[in-house]
Amino acid sequence: MTPGSAVVFCPDDRFLMPMSNSLPWGAVGYMDNGCTATLIDSRHIVAAAHCFCYDDTGSWQNNLFFYPNFNPNRTNTQSFAIDRAVVGTRVETGGEFQASDWGIGHLAKDVTDFPALPIACILTVPANVNSSGYGRDLSFFGMGQAPPGGSSKMGCNVWWQPALVDPECKVYKIDQDQLFFDCATVGGNSGSPVLYKIGNNHFLAGVIHGPGNPVQWHGWWSIADLQVEPGSPVSVASRGANNLDVFVVGKDGGIYTAAWGPQTDSTWKGWWRISDLEAKPGSSVSVTSRGADWLDIFVVGNDGGIYTASWNPAFEDGWHGWWRIGDIAVDPGSPVSVVSRSANKLDVFVTGSDGGIYTAAWEPGFEDGWHGWWRIGNNAVDPGSPVSVVSRSADKLDVFVTGSDGGIYTAAWEPGFEDGWHGWWRIGNNAVDPGSPVSVVSRGADKLDVFVTGSDGGIYTAAWEPGFTDGWHGWSRIGDLAADPESYIAAVSRGTDKLDIFVVGPDGKVQANGWEPKFPCGWKGWQNVLDASFKPGSCLGAISRSSDWLDVFAASVDSNVYTAAWNPAFTCEACGDQGPALDHLNAGPSAKRFQYAPRFAKNVAIARHVDGSARTEVFVIDSDNDLVVTRSRNGNSVADGFSAFSSLGSITSPRQIAAFIQTNAKPQVVVTSEAGKLYTRAVSKSSDSWNGWTTIDLPAGVTEALDVDAAYDSEGNNQIFVVGDDGNLYTRGRINKEPDSAWKGWEKLTASGSIRKVTALRRADGTEQAFLIDSAGGLATLWQMEAKPSSSWTAPGNFENPSKSAIIDIDAAWTEDEQTWIFAVDEKGALWVRAMVSKDSSQGWGDWQPWATNLYAPSAKSLQPQPEGIVSLTASRWQEETGGDIVPVVFATDNKGNIYYTTHDRSGGWSAWRSFYH
Repeated sequence: MTPGSAVVFCPDDRFLMPMSNSLPWGAVGYMDNGCTATLIDSRHIVAAAHCFCYDDTGSWQNNLFFYPNFNPNRTNTQSFAIDRAVVGTRVETGGEFQASDWGIGHLAKDVTDFPALPIACILTVPANVNSSGYGRDLSFFGMGQAPPGGSSKMGCNVWWQPALVDPECKVYKIDQDQLFFDCATVGGNSGSPVLYKIGNNHFLAGVIHGPGNPVQWHGWWSIADLQVEPGSPVSVASRGANNLDVFVVGKDGGIYTAAWGPQTDSTWKGWWRISDLEAKPGSSVSVTSRGADWLDIFVVGNDGGIYTASWNPAFEDGWHGWWRIGDIAVDPGSPVSVVSRSANKLDVFVTGSDGGIYTAAWEPGFEDGWHGWWRIGNNAVDPGSPVSVVSRSADKLDVFVTGSDGGIYTAAWEPGFEDGWHGWWRIGNNAVDPGSPVSVVSRGADKLDVFVTGSDGGIYTAAWEPGFTDGWHGWSRIGDLAADPESYIAAVSRGTDKLDIFVVGPDGKVQANGWEPKFPCGWKGWQNVLDASFKPGSCLGAISRSSDWLDVFAASVDSNVYTAAWNPAFTCEACGDQGPALDHLNAGPSAKRFQYAPRFAKNVAIARHVDGSARTEVFVIDSDNDLVVTRSRNGNSVADGFSAFSSLGSITSPRQIAAFIQTNAKPQVVVTSEAGKLYTRAVSKSSDSWNGWTTIDLPAGVTEALDVDAAYDSEGNNQIFVVGDDGNLYTRGRINKEPDSAWKGWEKLTASGSIRKVTALRRADGTEQAFLIDSAGGLATLWQMEAKPSSSWTAPGNFENPSKSAIIDIDAAWTEDEQTWIFAVDEKGALWVRAMVSKDSSQGWGDWQPWATNLYAPSAKSLQPQPEGIVSLTASRWQEETGGDIVPVVFATDNKGNIYYTTHDRSGGWSAWRSFYH
């Protein structure tokens, strides 16, 4: 969201957030990239995901700070470095992005002087809520304040001013963990809390992502049913406050007009044909109002002559004309430009068939009619090139045209020029396609701004005013929009020093942009004018019929003429008895999405759903909260999404986790702690509920379990593997297939004393194999000699290292063809994969291969690298029924505590890494 584009619901009763060290406002703070965040415990804040990442590329924003309850008037401003973050998604992902646009930042030190806000989910709607945030709202603050001590590292996107409180708003709808509400939203409110009050206590119910579908433009409305060529120029004039008159050439070549204003009861009337002159369909009609309620129009007829007609209310018989202006003949369809440089004076301009620029003039004192045509200098352009003209103050004329060399040229006239026109001067070195239209507007006395579409499709501008002693300033590109070359730009000034421009982009959408001196970032950004589609490059009509009003007109691909309107009041959504329209509400993720999301995911395990159905359930250690949390697939298809995280309860300093499916098809997890204890929790045999946490005894002589994994023996019984603090590998299985049967005694499998990590699986032939990492980061493996539970194991053998760097984690899974895959990550974060030659284990292994899978970032302009800082891997398969084919999946965690996953299919290979918080 850009400064000035507030989406506020009426009545606007916002006020400045008070300086406070108490709830709720003491928990709300400022991020120095311009976002709002909320303290949820002494070391964590929650905000929007895009406050921690650049959502086009997925790159992290670094060196961020949090300022609790920031106010410029505070004398004891505190700041806290944000040293890492987990996010619902690192990139913009489409429709589900709103619900995933949350992030939890970790603070480098405890916050002790400000309170944390507890989290609670809204269960029923509508629900009364409020919000507060550091919105960059021009109506409140004008220019944003500079940060304490100087300039901001994030530039003009950061304003250092107090937060605003929206004290009374509502959540009207909850859909797929998205809240839809009428709390005010403006740039800077990203991440702002949605606060829910229960009794006298406030709770965090969600965060603000942004507007849902704000109505800032009204329209598009069709003006009757006149048929015109798609993309035809539509001309418009305002002959008095809130009066609009539009003109266009129909498909039959007739010149038509329609009107709107108080005299038409604010409805469109027309179309009326103006006499019987015919022009080339698609030609432009130029119009000006040289005095109150006067209209003068100009067009090139089919014979190449330039014709004019006139109207005012005193003409009881309607329009007068057509009169031919002199005997000049130009190419039919050529555009004519007109301006009134002072009351009752008219000046017209056209490009001749010889490429010369010609002008003619009229005023009441010319008893012999029009004077001209005179050629302006020796400049020669392509015949048919449009000439743009403006009067920047009384009796001054400035004209602009694109030369045959692609340069943009200007010439000027005023009464003091005894030698006539001055010019032509080239404006900078910009070169565009010959014949490209140049638009010009004067936003204040003696100020000029010109616009053109470059050969690269960029929209460019240059400016001049008398204070520019070095001449024209520019050209500068306006944003990154790319239109078709030679696209027309409609430019208008709706008030002193205000600029608005419009262009139809290559997708057919009308794009708008604006500039005012108080916009700290300059141009405020390209935005769609609603959703209608027009012919790319269409010649739009745009006007300001009174201060701060904008009206835009376009000829659509269906051959009708449409209009849309804007006024600042449109940004305030009026609410009826049932509240605002649901598709206009602002939106953001519910706290359900992040209430139990791991604040630092240490590692991951996978099993089946708690009810035993073929649905994937994922278990995660949250080491920041000393919790084990879980989430499961919502349905029976791999295309279905996952539920929000829920808690399986607390364990003191959990370290590693393994999960397996019991013989009743229900899950069990085993967890090691930093103290070396081994904990387990299972879904009971007779119900779909979890038993409590219990401990598992360790092997004799082992005081700490360093790592744990689980597999299945040849008969499908559960088997667990533990690395002891003596550096050896141990295993044990259940006595029988009963899910709550006792465990056999521990069997020691190694004697080297150097093992630190283990992963294990059952191979396609029924034997089990374990893979080991030693204290130096080297790899080894061992396996059963026979496919039976009582089989002996081989001695550990070298498994080769894929990297010169130490390996820090490995995991194993099956390919679609039941071959064993082994995945590894080294201490530098590089990923590796190795597969068996076939599912026949006697055939051996292929070579290690680098495994580089990109981060999912569909909006990025370049290919993204894999997520950086990977520290753990979990390989498995989706548990859903897929017609017999295995769908391999790999989860990874990074050194910030995020979880990613990638899946494999035979034809497409590995998918891009996606966030599993999403």
